[in-house]
Amino acid sequence: MDHTLRDYQFSIYLHALHTLFRNQGKAFGLLSLVGLSLTALLATGCQTGQLAGSKIPVPSTTLDKSRFENVRFQSLDEFEPQESRKSIAPSIYSDIERPKNTTQSTNDNQANKVAAIIVTGNKTIPTHQLLRDVGTRKGRYFDPDKLRQDVDALWSNPQISRVRGPYLKHTDEGIIVTIDVVERNAITEIKFIGNRGITDKSLKKAINLTDGAPLDTQEIKMAKKKLEDLYKTKGYPKTQIEIIEGNEKGDSNVVFVIHEDEHQKIWKVNFEGNSIASDARLRTQINSKPGILKLFGGAVQRDKIEQDITRLLTYYRSLGFFNARIGREISESNDGRWLTLNFIIDEGPRYTIRNVSFVGNKSYASEDLFEMLELKPNSEENAPEFNVATMNRDVVSLQDLYGSMGFVHSRVTAEPRFLEEPGVLDIVYIIDEGKQYVVGDINIHFEGGSITKRSVVLSRLTLAPGQLIDAREIKKSEELLGRSQIFANGQTGPRPSIVVRPSTTEQLDRFADKAPSNSQH
Repeated sequence: MDHTLRDYQFSIYLHALHTLFRNQGKAFGLLSLVGLSLTALLATGCQTGQLAGSKIPVPSTTLDKSRFENVRFQSLDEFEPQESRKSIAPSIYSDIERPKNTTQSTNDNQANKVAAIIVTGNKTIPTHQLLRDVGTRKGRYFDPDKLRQDVDALWSNPQISRVRGPYLKHTDEGIIVTIDVVERNAITEIKFIGNRGITDKSLKKAINLTDGAPLDTQEIKMAKKKLEDLYKTKGYPKTQIEIIEGNEKGDSNVVFVIHEDEHQKIWKVNFEGNSIASDARLRTQINSKPGILKLFGGAVQRDKIEQDITRLLTYYRSLGFFNARIGREISESNDGRWLTLNFIIDEGPRYTIRNVSFVGNKSYASEDLFEMLELKPNSEENAPEFNVATMNRDVVSLQDLYGSMGFVHSRVTAEPRFLEEPGVLDIVYIIDEGKQYVVGDINIHFEGGSITKRSVVLSRLTLAPGQLIDAREIKKSEELLGRSQIFANGQTGPRPSIVVRPSTTEQLDRFADKAPSNSQH
């Protein structure tokens, strides 16, 4: 037999053997292996003379060698990787190909574990305290993401100023992780130099720094800002503070040098341009005022002066002066100790009310609600001036009306709406009536209750099952219960409260027929 043909037949044999192992399973593949082996042996032996003279007939084959001159047949190793073959039939391949080092896999696993984690550089902080928040542990598999989180945790430690590393060393026993830290210096002493108007105790309390705490330069700078704010609130607006020690990482003492200026107080407050309100009335709206007898209080606080401008604007707008403008002038005495404050006011026009309307009212007609209002135009010629206090009283009146008729969850909101015409506006009352409720079951909850106490509580209530819930009566009942001292037990306790909530839909439907209809449309 020609060598090319034998090679071809042997390659066909190997290819078929591999296909059977892969597709047919181990048992069928072994049987097929025996059959194919006998077939190949007979075919080869007949051609090489080993079975010459045998009476077994061998069919003649005519092979065109030119067809296979450029054909490359894959070996078994080329057809599928070795590791894949082992995963398919490990028991078979273990007999054919054993690994040279049976402990290689174990060594690889051990090399990927953490052999030790070492912290260096710490002098006052115990190592076990630093490792308390570190998730990387000896014996665990090395996780670079976890180690990165551990380093971030050390950076966030207020006692640590710097973290170096981590440094990794690979050994046969595993990975050795080393982290080097630099501790912050502890504060040895806090000193204040130059302060006369404020004591050391008050200054130290304001900055919230203590001896022995880690020295953080950023916190020292924040402490300086707190001291400056404290001096401003105490009437030293021009005081300057300097840090001469404690702003360097190697420092251990914290020293503030304070350049105090003269203690300023308010001598007088004046108002210019006001016509709707007197000076005395406007003084009640601000916090910057002269001290009592010029001695007690009256410290100058610049931030409060700016806040007073906002308070005056709010007051004027509540009276309908929506275009009012307010400025201020500050003048000091020759020695800088006394300050005169002048508020300059441009009131502008006062807005009047052109029309009042209602949105969302279903149970009451708009005409009936209009009659209840205090702030309303009586005619086109009689347009009232806007006043937020009067408008709020009208909101309460509308709310009480709905609350007295079982609409305990109703809401009334007043919304002023400006028009194109300057100095004129409309008021729209937006009403969310909600559902109408009647009194159902009355449940009493309190600690240490008894039948006697429950009966006493019921006697204090002005509500009874089947009645429309009146929000005003609920407030009245709460006041009666509070004055009765039923729940005090000799001590001042929380004020009793009445909570209204529907229990079941069936219960509401049962009492709904008893509720009178108030629709007047």
